[in-house]
Amino acid sequence: MIIEVRDLHKTYGKLTALDHVSFEVREGEILGLLGPNGSGKTTAINCMLSLLKYDSGSIKIYGEEMTPSSYNIKAKIGLVMQDVAVLGQLTAYENIDYFCGLYISDKKLRKQYVEEAIEFVGIGDHRKFVPKKLSGGLLRRLNIACGIAHKPSLLFLDEPTVAVDPQSRNNILEGIRKLNENGATVIYTSHYMDEVEFLCDRIIILDAGKIIAQGTTEELKDLVRGKEGLDGEPTLNDVFLELTGKELRD
Repeated sequence: MIIEVRDLHKTYGKLTALDHVSFEVREGEILGLLGPNGSGKTTAINCMLSLLKYDSGSIKIYGEEMTPSSYNIKAKIGLVMQDVAVLGQLTAYENIDYFCGLYISDKKLRKQYVEEAIEFVGIGDHRKFVPKKLSGGLLRRLNIACGIAHKPSLLFLDEPTVAVDPQSRNNILEGIRKLNENGATVIYTSHYMDEVEFLCDRIIILDAGKIIAQGTTEELKDLVRGKEGLDGEPTLNDVFLELTGKELRD
């Protein structure tokens, strides 16, 4: 297992964000984390990355306890959050080079990695553009390039396609699948069920800080198949609504 989360508990005052959550992430899979707003998805990710202190439980990544000083583990991790995190005064190329340089000190190798990241996300014609000159879709692609340039073997993607045009969205999804085919293990969150069905090998549904269901798309559909009021083959949206009583985008 790449990630082992055991009995993870996190509170904010009287609010329970994660209620003794346990799960595993297998090597080479794309794991989808679903849940309505406030379900605990981002809290779980921040705890796994040791960006947030939790009350109790344990997190192991690559068989080692994850701590704020686990730099050997963090060097293997790529992170792409919903909020674009690039430096406005730097060009696209300079941004990717900067973030890659946090992990890769060899200049020749870093240049190779930066060029490969630029080609991978398809922003070669915009390498000299500063972020404010890029469209929303291109900015998202730059954000991904900054997170993957150092070739992480474990990748966290927290709603990377929010507010992008359909063409850019498709390019991003195909790119994620290619990263996975090249060996990356991926943890993916999204509010778009079609993305989850397209990408994810296995899905965990969180609600109010608890895991309420997990399995493949078909295993989750089996949970509601034949339920009263559902006509025909259930969708993931049907599953989500039946289990949580909420629409995914709330």
